[in-house]
Amino acid sequence: MLSITQWLRHGWLPVLPLAALVAQHFQWLDLDTLPLPALPLALLGSAAALGVFFKASRVGVAALLVLGCYLALDTSFIDAAEAELLLALLAFNLAVLAWTRDRSPLNGFGLLLGALVAAQVAAFFFLRQCCARWLTGGLPLPGSGLPASLLDGYTAADLLLAGAVPVVLAAWIRRADQTGAALLTCILLLVLGSVFGGMPASLPLFALVIGGLLLILAVRTVYELAFRDDLTGIPSRRAYSRYLLTLGRHFSIAVVDIDHFKKLNDRHGHQVGDQALRMVAAQIARHGGGHAFRYGGEEFVVVVPGRDRERAQQSLERMREKIADYPLRLRSAGRSRKSDAKARGRRGQGGGKVIRTTVSVGIASSSAGMKSPTEVLQAADKALYRAKRGGRNRVCTAKS
Repeated sequence: MLSITQWLRHGWLPVLPLAALVAQHFQWLDLDTLPLPALPLALLGSAAALGVFFKASRVGVAALLVLGCYLALDTSFIDAAEAELLLALLAFNLAVLAWTRDRSPLNGFGLLLGALVAAQVAAFFFLRQCCARWLTGGLPLPGSGLPASLLDGYTAADLLLAGAVPVVLAAWIRRADQTGAALLTCILLLVLGSVFGGMPASLPLFALVIGGLLLILAVRTVYELAFRDDLTGIPSRRAYSRYLLTLGRHFSIAVVDIDHFKKLNDRHGHQVGDQALRMVAAQIARHGGGHAFRYGGEEFVVVVPGRDRERAQQSLERMREKIADYPLRLRSAGRSRKSDAKARGRRGQGGGKVIRTTVSVGIASSSAGMKSPTEVLQAADKALYRAKRGGRNRVCTAKS
């Protein structure tokens, strides 16, 4: 199940485009004054380029699919009923795409996706020549064996749109991330446009909103690659350098180091070391009382803005205790590496050995004699070495 934090973290994605369409409907915002249809092409093209270049295949392929559909519907070759079917196919393809993981589209995976899309396009144009009534007419189809009253009045486009929503929703529940939320939002927009009769007449407006959403997501993906540590999921040292530019005059900096980390790696292997790094990073981010960053190796930095040094020390002491008390259960040799509900339910049931990990912490605060973050960090680093020499698993404060 999704946590409240995950809902809030990804909640801005569906809210942003829906707010734009609501503002357009009530004439609070006039998107029609924007250069349509050129702007959607620019937004979708930029999102596709960023997604392909930075190996964010779901964003890149989604932008290419929307762009291709937009260009196809901009011609007079396809009538209104066929346009609805094409948009429904787009929605269903986006739903299936949500089940994939990000990888480079410029390899066998990209060729497979291209072949699948090409097969659908070929089938679409073949069937429109011989079976146009079956494609766009009401269901059930002749010879299907279904009673006429069951699907009377519904088309293939209706079924594809109705099927796309649970498929993409299940994919997002399985792996809640911002890309999945964006694909869910794109499909909901296509469904809303179809239900309220806005498609395909309002396609340039919807393409503009979807293109803007995918471009924002692509830029955020680039940001995550540049400023977030891939192993632990917390901000990296580069993000720490940028964050220092926003600090005021009063702040505290703590340096956190995992005790005996080299011995942990040598004894249990680097996979266990990575497991310990992720656990420590999560506890620091949750209980450190400030902004946590991975500084390098087994070392982390916590920046606490404000004058309250005592509160910062108390938070770090509580964080140290949480880490020391955390039972780090090692993966057993036969443990499944899947992250499904069944595998999660077996965790902690005697599968692997439990070890304890501790950290040493040095903290320093800005003062009249230490104004720059560099000086405060150096003082915190000296306090860390005192904590190491004092027996480890403790918090030491820099001498004023």
